[in-house]
This record gives sequence, C-alpha cells and structure tokens, in this order.
Amino acid sequence: MAKQTIRYDSDRGPSAKPLIVLTVLAVLLLVAVPISILVALFMIVFGHVTGGFAVIGVTLLAAIVSVVVAGASGIRHLQRIVEHKSFRVVQLGRRDYHYEGDNCGHDHSNDEIRII
Repeated sequence: MAKQTIRYDSDRGPSAKPLIVLTVLAVLLLVAVPISILVALFMIVFGHVTGGFAVIGVTLLAAIVSVVVAGASGIRHLQRIVEHKSFRVVQLGRRDYHYEGDNCGHDHSNDEIRII
C-alpha cells in the first residue's frame, strides 16, 4: 500500500486559475481576429474605411497583448511550481542510467557519463 501524504492549504502550490482564464481569453481573442477582419472588410466596402482599419488594429493589438500576457504568466507560474518546496526533483544515480537491453557485447560499467 502506498504511503499517503496529507497536504494542507499552506503546502499547496500556486493556483493555476488565473493562468487558465488568461489562456482562454487569449484563445478567444485569436479566434476573433478573422471575424473582425471580415467585419472590417464589410465596413470598408460600405464606406467606413477609418472604422474598418480601427477594428482590425484594435483586434490585432488586443490579441497580441493577450497572448504575450498569457505566455509570460505561464512562464512565471511554471517557475513558481518548480521553486515550490513540495516539488521533488530526483537526481539520477550512476546505476539509473544502465539499460539491460544493451546487447552490443561491451562492458559499459566503467563508461564516463558526459553531457554534451
């Protein structure tokens, strides 16, 4: 039977709810860009040139800003999770790198592990 741990509210990592909201907002604004371009083209065809270009510009600017904010908050959230003390990172030992299915005929037990 596996050991169970009890996590209290103070032990939990940072909440992902704001990140989810920002990501959904970014996706919705990205979906709105083609729709706004069609609306702007109709506005331009029917004589509202300035308004049409304004619709395109505002929609593109909002979509770009929302994607950048969602990306930046996602990176910050990932950093918080990694820095949180309950997040366990295990360093592999030398014997953890051994693969039993290696049938090349050589003894690799004394091989040096190098990261290139």
